[in-house]
Amino acid sequence: MPKLFGLDIAQIINKAMGPGLLPAVLTKMTNGELVSGSLTSGMHPKKSNYNCRGVIEEYLDRERDGTQVQDGDRKVILLGASISSGVFPESGDLISIEDEDELRVIRVVRDPAAASYTCQVRGG
Repeated sequence: MPKLFGLDIAQIINKAMGPGLLPAVLTKMTNGELVSGSLTSGMHPKKSNYNCRGVIEEYLDRERDGTQVQDGDRKVILLGASISSGVFPESGDLISIEDEDELRVIRVVRDPAAASYTCQVRGG
């Protein structure tokens, strides 16, 4: 995690806020292996799950433009330091939080300290 002003801001925020936030799971999909004996079946995707902490919230009406942010899209804010080191959310990943399973990440915005990742998610 990057340090700002010599401090690990992400870790400080995670320690202070993490216990009060919701448990979440970030699922990253990677190419798996070919099915033996079937060259045309392609690669079977492999899921890797990473426990983390965060919150889920609705977009405000004024934030929905019908193009980039559609009706039904939501925000999931994950604490950066609550995710395994070197792992961060990206477009196409899945997030499960609260009663919502496998919300697809559309877009991610990270703060300068990597203390939080704001993910636009869709589906569920």
